[in-house]
Amino acid sequence: MSDERREVIVAGGGPAGSAVACLLAQRGHDVLLVDAARFPRDKVCGEGVSPEAWRLLDAMGAADRVRALSPRPLHGMLLVSPDGTAFRGEYRGRERPGFAVRRLAFDAALLDAARDAGVEVREGVRVTGLVREGGAVAGVVTEAGGEQRTSRARVTVGAEGRRSVVARSLGLLREHPRMRRFAVRGYWEGVAALGDVGEMHVGGGGYCGVAPLSPTLANVAFVLDRREMGPAGGDLEAFYRGALRRRWPRLAERLEGARLTSPPRAIGPLALDCRAVAAPGAVLVGDAAGFYDPFTGEGVTLALRTAELAAAALDTALAGRASSPLRRLVAYERSRHDATRDKFRFNRLLQVAVAWPDAANAVARRLARRPDLADRLVSIAGDFAPARDAFGPGFLWDLLTA
Repeated sequence: MSDERREVIVAGGGPAGSAVACLLAQRGHDVLLVDAARFPRDKVCGEGVSPEAWRLLDAMGAADRVRALSPRPLHGMLLVSPDGTAFRGEYRGRERPGFAVRRLAFDAALLDAARDAGVEVREGVRVTGLVREGGAVAGVVTEAGGEQRTSRARVTVGAEGRRSVVARSLGLLREHPRMRRFAVRGYWEGVAALGDVGEMHVGGGGYCGVAPLSPTLANVAFVLDRREMGPAGGDLEAFYRGALRRRWPRLAERLEGARLTSPPRAIGPLALDCRAVAAPGAVLVGDAAGFYDPFTGEGVTLALRTAELAAAALDTALAGRASSPLRRLVAYERSRHDATRDKFRFNRLLQVAVAWPDAANAVARRLARRPDLADRLVSIAGDFAPARDAFGPGFLWDLLTA
């Protein structure tokens, strides 16, 4: 078993891991990033990204790489309630719209941006455990090609997503005890009536999102409670096709002339609870720091934002010359909580509406009559209007009386 010493080790090369590694390397830190996969690799995701992501991609120096992928611009969201009432909200006042792009290409582009910033990237290297010294994380144990290696560092960043070895070894991450939803995603070529907005169709016991990746290609992914997923165990594709027909017939009509380009994939349970996002010698970012049902489609942007906060806190903490692991980064925990608290409350509020068809229909009818309110709601979902606005008396009164 070989041994090495680094300043920072990042476990996971998705958006959060690539971003925190890139931002730290830009500040002059020695960063090693490892990922069990070899890129490009697929990732089950709705693939709609909110406008705020561009600011974060600019900070990484990754914006040009993402633009080179020709992402499909998204100028807002179209939401359809169980009774078919539809309203459209626009991302108004933004220089750049949101976008939809295959994670297969997007994640690889961000990992390349990290390499360009000076990060040493090792693909096909799996984290199997943690190194501990004096009650603190002091690095990771990895495996590649049958060979084990111990890599020590002042700080280890867990960014391996929902199955994070770093987070679970610390006893910080677990499945949510009540929210037990699964997602199933497929790609369809030849979809009718795709526009310049993402779509969310509520009803059928869950919701179904449509992210247009080109004028004719779309990511069609739905989310259902675990109790509704029983039949998926036998034949996932048959379950996926049947669920679309039964639960979202209006959308299924648009898919009649389209072709499912590859077998669908499922993931879940979606919601994860994280007891803390920092421990002595370690921090967690992205899905490894907890995940909630992303009805508003902000998962990628949230991953980049938490990486930005972690990088800022780590840069300050690493300024000292001590070689020992860092103390628990309370500053990161506080900044992440402040940045995400209201958005998570907003998501839970939307989940209540989704669970009650009559409530969803009533809200949709009001928003269809008030495009200005629809724009405000979509602006909050798009991460460029404060989520706390959704709980202000003015917005709620307007929504109830529209």
